[in-house]
Amino acid sequence: MTEWTAAIFGVAGTLLLAGRSRLAGWGFVAYLASNAGWLVFSWEQALWPLFAQQLMFTMSSLYGVWVWLIKPARRGRKGFSQS
Repeated sequence: MTEWTAAIFGVAGTLLLAGRSRLAGWGFVAYLASNAGWLVFSWEQALWPLFAQQLMFTMSSLYGVWVWLIKPARRGRKGFSQS
């Protein structure tokens, strides 16, 4: 069940980003949920290469949340920041 939930959040994240709407940044939040699910699944199954990959993807997702959501909010703007 964990892997299905992780997969669904991964697809949702991709669709949000692909849409390039004002909600696109939330795709990275969905990716974080997906990453968490894959980390749990890979840990439970002792799939260490997948676990290592998901750790790196989690870092990428955190960076995406920073660039798309936190940084613009701190500047008082909505949406994606080009700088």
